[in-house]
Amino acid sequence: MAIFYDASGRRARRVRVALGVAVCVPLLLAALLIAAVLRPVATVAPRFAMPDAPQAAVAAPVSDEARGAWLPARSGAALSGGTMGFYMPWDTPSRQSLATHVDDLEWLVPGLATVTGADHRFVAEADPYMRQVLARATHRPRVLPMVQNAAADGSWDGAGTAALLTDRAARTRLVEQIVALVARESGAGVMLDFESLPVSAHRNYRTFLGELRARFAPRGWMVALATPVADPDWDLRAYAAVADQLVLMAYDEHWMGGAAGPIASQPWFARVVAQAVAQAGTDKAIVAIGSYAYDWQGRTTVPLAIFDALALAAQAGVTPQFDAASGNSHFAYDMQGKHHEVWMLDALSAANQMAAVRRTGAAGVALWRLGSEDPSVWRALSDSTPPDLRRLPAPTGVAVHGQGEIMRMTAEATPGAREVTWRDGLIRAARFVQMPQPDTVERTGAHRRQVALTFDDGPDPAWTPLILDVLARQHVPATFFVTGANALGQGALLRRIVAQGGELGNHSTSHADLSRRSEAAIALELKATARIVEAYTGRAMTLFRPPFLGDADPDRRDELHATRVAARLGYLTVGLNVDPLDWQGPKAEVIAQRVIAQIIAGTDERPAQIVLLHDSGGNRTETIKALPLIIRGLRARGYDFVAVSTLARLSPASVMPALRGHAAIDAAGTRGLFDGLAWLRDAGAVLFAVVIAIGMARAVALTGLALWPRRRETVPTGAPHLVPTFVSVLIPAFNEARVIEASVRRILASIGPRVEVIVMDDGSTDGTSDVVQAAFGIDPRVRLLTLENGGKARALNTALATARGDVVIALDADTQFEADTIAKLTRWFADPRIGAVAGNAKVGNRINVITRWQALEYVTAQNLERRALLSLGAVTVVPGAVGAWRRTALDAVGGYPEDTLAEDQDLTIAVQRAGWRVACDNDAIAWTEAPETIRALFKQRFRWAFGTLQCLWKHRGVLGRSGGSDGSACRRRWFSSCCSRLLRR
Repeated sequence: MAIFYDASGRRARRVRVALGVAVCVPLLLAALLIAAVLRPVATVAPRFAMPDAPQAAVAAPVSDEARGAWLPARSGAALSGGTMGFYMPWDTPSRQSLATHVDDLEWLVPGLATVTGADHRFVAEADPYMRQVLARATHRPRVLPMVQNAAADGSWDGAGTAALLTDRAARTRLVEQIVALVARESGAGVMLDFESLPVSAHRNYRTFLGELRARFAPRGWMVALATPVADPDWDLRAYAAVADQLVLMAYDEHWMGGAAGPIASQPWFARVVAQAVAQAGTDKAIVAIGSYAYDWQGRTTVPLAIFDALALAAQAGVTPQFDAASGNSHFAYDMQGKHHEVWMLDALSAANQMAAVRRTGAAGVALWRLGSEDPSVWRALSDSTPPDLRRLPAPTGVAVHGQGEIMRMTAEATPGAREVTWRDGLIRAARFVQMPQPDTVERTGAHRRQVALTFDDGPDPAWTPLILDVLARQHVPATFFVTGANALGQGALLRRIVAQGGELGNHSTSHADLSRRSEAAIALELKATARIVEAYTGRAMTLFRPPFLGDADPDRRDELHATRVAARLGYLTVGLNVDPLDWQGPKAEVIAQRVIAQIIAGTDERPAQIVLLHDSGGNRTETIKALPLIIRGLRARGYDFVAVSTLARLSPASVMPALRGHAAIDAAGTRGLFDGLAWLRDAGAVLFAVVIAIGMARAVALTGLALWPRRRETVPTGAPHLVPTFVSVLIPAFNEARVIEASVRRILASIGPRVEVIVMDDGSTDGTSDVVQAAFGIDPRVRLLTLENGGKARALNTALATARGDVVIALDADTQFEADTIAKLTRWFADPRIGAVAGNAKVGNRINVITRWQALEYVTAQNLERRALLSLGAVTVVPGAVGAWRRTALDAVGGYPEDTLAEDQDLTIAVQRAGWRVACDNDAIAWTEAPETIRALFKQRFRWAFGTLQCLWKHRGVLGRSGGSDGSACRRRWFSSCCSRLLRR
């Protein structure tokens, strides 16, 4: 009867119940834990007090609004040429617009150069980004680098330009500088934008244009210049005579620094554009259409991109109105007690202006400028039919209000919609149905004399308490952004942080780069950490810092990926502008110097009040030493240390509110689950370390024993007549018709002693017996036993009863011997003390990763492990694939055991218990087939492991055996053999 077999079935029932409990209880606990983590969150982040927020106001009426026809008379010429776009490399939205619309442009005008000052200093910037975009463009526009006389403060250096144009040498030098610029940029010419010129400068300007044009002519380059459309000082006919193109800047009817009003009312636009095109000539006139906004507060004017203006309107809670008299949109708001008027040139005005431009027959149209435009303006520029302007895409930028390093996301980007009423090819009425909304962020915390210390990546049981000790002695609060992985099991430490006046923030669970995670994964990370902190402290968290956060100044949507998800869960994002890089391990003095220097360098535009330090993730000795230096150094300079909540002008209770009601009950209930999970994690880590240590110790011990020369056995050198001359080879086979013939022929081809081969067909259904009978039916050396299926051990014992050899060798049907394998195995039996000899099994089917891995394992197991165990006199096992047994030893132990799955190991132990020695010969090689799939490998290793346990149980009596040295040796063999076998499996 097999070991562990229970005929009553009671053990099986008990095992099934135990397994059911072992599976169901963890599953139930896991379900409870998952339910707690995934519990819906309906929390709104604390609101900032924003005293400078705009408020809705009534727009003032326009007193000097132009009147007249909205369309000029038809010139008879058709609009020719394509679209020209003005691009500013220093502006991020301008770069984004260029990348999106480069294929829509015929001409690109990048603002690359300026010439200003009394010394006429020429500065030309390179723009690698533009070159990359142009290189990728399907339709590469022609480039006209723009040279302006704009000073660093935004003013126009008209006087300096006038002086330059008067000086012939200066003009010549500028010509050469422009030639070099155009050549560098592989341009098609140049765009000149010289503004605020005195009347006296125009003649010299035209002289300069003639000189430049003459210099350009051999290269085929063009000279273009930007001109106003309603300035009598500019003689457009005269300029057209010396230039190739005039770009008519048809906007600024109401200009910066003037009175508020439409930037380009449709009646004014139609009149001045028709006049300007007629003066410049239809072949040279390009009409520039504006798409931007002006924010007037009295005479103080701020230019805005269209989406910035719309975001401002949304913040003020006001909707822009389409002015039916001017065709321009506008709105008003009040802020800090001052009234603001905002006028826009959007896609609505652009569509009407394009209708007017087409009537003039101009040579082309230009857009001022990329990055400030209404995205729908591109449809207005390209469509000759009334474009569909009803939908506005979601803005790609970020609207940021306020200053500071603490951020609250108040709105996510959403598209807009408007109703548009067309009449006679013109837009006569329009209204917003839904305002487009960019990602909108409010910031706070810009309080110059206050500093908040924050610590990331903890809590750490080694370093966080030491940091808390320093903070307690210095009476300084701090905010700790904890990860769920580190917070698990650290309830006492978290409660100490809160009790000491500190605040806790969410730093994700695994400290992963959340910018690369999906929104669902980010939410799971935040919820898991939140539930852990709630369970241990009874408080929720509303502060969040993404791992690897660069700074507190987002300007792209992708930078808000994690913040966006966190905001939906009710979090404020805490950025930082002070990072001493303490995680790199600099000295304490260096950390302190960096912190103090960065805080002092903070400005109103870029506040530096939040300090990033770390309380985990490595040796934090220097950070701890730096803390007193930082605190004393900043206090000496007049700084106070506050918590993040104080910096945000929020109460501590609002950033870590106490849980109440069902939330508090749920948190208390999950505390035990988290403690249990922490225990399992820690126990698993210890167990893993122990297993690794045991494995390493075992490898070292086996290597040492294998190299120990004292116990290495050598082939016996006794008289040749003691070596057996007749061997019985037993081959059990079950459905081995494919390989059985080759296996038998390899045995028959062996050199050395005579052999008889007994093939036991153990109930095969594939014709194994027929193959053997057909191939070896008349060979007296081969016998065939056809049996009912009863297992390998039973088949071997059946064959053993008829075997005649003094040595018995059993091998699997898919195993092939080398020609000298049998001779090498039998030579050991010249020593009468040897009862069995183990050969060297090697993997013959190395066809994939699984079998190649097993081939390596066989080499180490056979060559290293067996040599080592031989030193202890405890060979692990005589493998069934290649092993030889003395017949008398087999008879003494009752043949092959049938009550264990590891009959080869069982028999090896039994033979040794009977007093026989076991040898091994690594030169006796057999090639066997290893499992080729994971499933087959698992089944094999399970059988080996279970069989080893059966052997341990069956031969447990060895441990209690007495009898001097023999008993001791047997116990040593049993223990070493079985333990080594288990460890290897």
